[in-house]
Amino acid sequence: MIVGREQGYTDRLIGILESVGCIVTGTLSDGVAIDLAGSADYEVILIADDVSHSDGRYVATESRKRNTSITVVMVRSPESILTQLRQAGVRM
Repeated sequence: MIVGREQGYTDRLIGILESVGCIVTGTLSDGVAIDLAGSADYEVILIADDVSHSDGRYVATESRKRNTSITVVMVRSPESILTQLRQAGVRM
């Protein structure tokens, strides 16, 4: 799952992940991301770099309360997203 602030940027990240076979849900809402983290079987929540640090920290903390096994990755750039996921131990 990806949480971001700008639809175009979020769509770009989704496209990169879908191109390597990932199934991705994207949202611009922190609340929706947190609810999804707790209600579905998501392995990873990606917090786009267009989300403020404090908002990203909130989403990460609340998501982990609802799904203790979820991996949280703060995306530094679209170009490095796949590398960041591999470094976090996510199998693709």
